[in-house]
Amino acid sequence: MEDRPDPLSASPTYLLFETGRLVRRTSARMLPDGSRLPHLLVLGCVARHGPLSQRQVAERLRMDAGDLVGIVDALETAGHVRRHRDPGDRRRYALDATEDGRLFLGACQDDRARLDEALFEALSPDETDLLKELLLRVLAHHDERFAAPDEEPARRNGTGQRAAAGIASGSTASS
Repeated sequence: MEDRPDPLSASPTYLLFETGRLVRRTSARMLPDGSRLPHLLVLGCVARHGPLSQRQVAERLRMDAGDLVGIVDALETAGHVRRHRDPGDRRRYALDATEDGRLFLGACQDDRARLDEALFEALSPDETDLLKELLLRVLAHHDERFAAPDEEPARRNGTGQRAAAGIASGSTASS
């Protein structure tokens, strides 16, 4: 029987799917409890933009509201976020990061850097930068949240490179 290459390995979508699975497995192994990537995304969003309602967090992160409830519960139990009545609408709650949550988020930066190093150790620094650049380009095409703040779509030059400001702002997106 002839050994033929797997046609899925030629599909960028399949490769991204498998990369996502690798990220989940590796982060579950490397990151301590409570610093899983979804928890860090939610905590980071609330710390940066809070206070926010759970619906606002779900919209900002494009997460299912049902999935968000368990994450917020875990963050609240850990003392990283607190729920309080929204002063603008007493029927709903607002989320805000606690001081412990902000400190935890800062402490997790080293963990995220180690995760990136472990996941991308097969790539040179230039290859890692190129991978980030290409991923940001794809994401920005579909979601304005990933475009550089000072970059308009017309400024993209179509060569896989962004304007210099876009490269600098995109360099932190690996975590």
